[in-house]
Amino acid sequence: PIAPVEYGQQYQDQFANVLRLYFNQISSAFSTELGPVGGRFLNYPYAAIQRTTDKTFTANTATQITFDQNDYLNGCTNDGTDGIHAEYSGTYNYQFSVQLKNADTQIHSAWIWLRVNGVDVAGTGSKFDVTSSHGGTPGFVIAAANFYVQLAANDYVEMWAAVDNTNVTFDATGAQTSPFAMPAIPSVVATLSFVSSIIT
Repeated sequence: PIAPVEYGQQYQDQFANVLRLYFNQISSAFSTELGPVGGRFLNYPYAAIQRTTDKTFTANTATQITFDQNDYLNGCTNDGTDGIHAEYSGTYNYQFSVQLKNADTQIHSAWIWLRVNGVDVAGTGSKFDVTSSHGGTPGFVIAAANFYVQLAANDYVEMWAAVDNTNVTFDATGAQTSPFAMPAIPSVVATLSFVSSIIT
């Protein structure tokens, strides 16, 4: 309330009541957020995307992996041409899961790593040896890892990969109904989760 020129008890009572209501609401809000499962009231940036098609390679050639389906996006974007764009700066956890397929009768290798704004991120490389074909059935391996990356607003993080033999691919499998019903298997799944603001 607007204060009168001279002291008035009614004004002071109204003013005190406004402050009481205000601080009660703040106290209630904080006690809820800091109480059990209070994190459900918080809103963080995140992304969950996948590739629903196969990915083939030229042997020993660094290749960018793109994603054609957005499952969940909040404060992040993916237009299918590069990687996940973060709208807000912060430290993020990037996780991936790749279904590797090897149609050759020999074991072959695949490498996966991350780039931020087109530059390799140190220490994010992984090497996976893919089981060979056996009995006419290709070998499969699930490759998974997670890394923390620091992103400024509008930075983007990409997945890159290479294989030592063209028989190694990222394999997508459609949904099936027989001998049992099962959803489709994406060739690649990637998630980006906000962890913290950048500590300076």
